[in-house]
Amino acid sequence: MSKAIRIMLTVLLAAAVAFPVLYAFSASFFSVVDFTDSYVHLLPSSLSLRNYALAISHRHFPRYIFNSVLTSTAISVLRLAVSVPAAFALSHLSFRWKRLLFGLLASTLFIPSDAILYENYSTIASLGLLDTYAAIILPSIFSAASILMLYGAFASRDRDVYDAARIDGAGDLRYMAQILVPLSAPFAATILIQSFITSFNSYLWPLIVTNRDSMRTVQIGLTMLGFAEEGEKGAMFAAVMIVTIPFLALLAAGRKTIMKALVNQEDNTI
Repeated sequence: MSKAIRIMLTVLLAAAVAFPVLYAFSASFFSVVDFTDSYVHLLPSSLSLRNYALAISHRHFPRYIFNSVLTSTAISVLRLAVSVPAAFALSHLSFRWKRLLFGLLASTLFIPSDAILYENYSTIASLGLLDTYAAIILPSIFSAASILMLYGAFASRDRDVYDAARIDGAGDLRYMAQILVPLSAPFAATILIQSFITSFNSYLWPLIVTNRDSMRTVQIGLTMLGFAEEGEKGAMFAAVMIVTIPFLALLAAGRKTIMKALVNQEDNTI
């Protein structure tokens, strides 16, 4: 009986999470009449790709997607490039004030991002980087959470491997690139996927530092397409699904990698 209850609760929770996505997908095929009928439609009266054609043909929508993909990719790659040597230094090297630095790094996790919004904006503005890709990318490169995740993975590796690599003449960069990162591939992949999704979904920061339509990201652009005001609600849902479906595919492809990283992290903690 308890197993049946757990299965039922799991199915109900899954349905509650999946329903908005499934309805949005269905609504992306709705005609104008489907939205204005006296009763609620769950399925479109007819299948047509008109809404998707309208969304793709919008003059700014492809640019919005390009901006989001470019900045999110740059942020995820650069964040990993910064986090790997930082985590390596904390886990493998000995230097003065190491514990203090580690404590300060961990303490930044308790600082809300909104608390440093003004300082970040002032810095970007003083550098003359407003309305550029650099303005969107630079403040998001550093992530204490990513560094600490890699620190846990790196610290669990046998120190003898590092000593043997040094004896064989491998420098720190070569050791990280050829041994340490490949051994911690699930953690690195998790950081890349999580950073990409978080950056792609970012709304407030890109809104503040960009003014031109050509520099807007897709999360901002979705609110500026004007389909709802024109009565083309189906096209609005189609634009949302064009953005959402690749994320679902990315999560499905990286699910096993993320789960492996979580299991390894739990084992390391134990």
